[in-house]
Amino acid sequence: MSNIYDALTKANKPPKPLGSLSVSLRGMSLEWKIMLLVLGLLFVVILNQLMGRALRTQMDENAALMATNLSDAAAGYLASKDVLQLQTTVTKYARLNRVAYAFVRDRQGKVIAHSLGTSSPEGQEELTSEQRRQVSRRELTWQGNPVYETREPILDGQLGTAHIGIWTKAVEREIYRALFMFVWPITFGAFAIVIMLLMWAHPLVRALDRQLKSRAEPAQATSTNPLA
Repeated sequence: MSNIYDALTKANKPPKPLGSLSVSLRGMSLEWKIMLLVLGLLFVVILNQLMGRALRTQMDENAALMATNLSDAAAGYLASKDVLQLQTTVTKYARLNRVAYAFVRDRQGKVIAHSLGTSSPEGQEELTSEQRRQVSRRELTWQGNPVYETREPILDGQLGTAHIGIWTKAVEREIYRALFMFVWPITFGAFAIVIMLLMWAHPLVRALDRQLKSRAEPAQATSTNPLA
């Protein structure tokens, strides 16, 4: 009888208020801490990769837009055979941010305006009539440094091609700067919020588990006691 009385007394105790639940990391088990660490690392790595790819795609689109604008500007100068204005335009594009060089080739493949000085990018290739009508992008080396080069046809390749080279290191530097200034703070802020939510949910789950066990004990005691 005393066992039944003790079980009923324990079951009738009011539950502990949520405000008294501990939310410190010290009260969390080692498994929870490891899980939080693994989830945090995965979250940071995945978000960093996704945002890095998105930023790189945006950089490529900006390079393609510059090559398109140079192609449109060069079309008029080539049609009027104004080589001086074409050279001035190419020089202006070469002074833009992250641009390594710019040049224009005619339909025979001859460079007629450029900002390269005395050197030229490695891997210059002869283009077919079909290739001159297509937009392309490749990686090469100029002055010992890697470059992303975008080629844009001029008047559907009938007048030649426009080329814009972007420094690879400049692109990577811009991506890391954007990640450091915007993406990483947001990432760590979101991760901190997730940790706080998990820290609050962990003692809540433990309290609910204790309540369920305390309510199950009287029924188990009653079913096992022959006096019931």
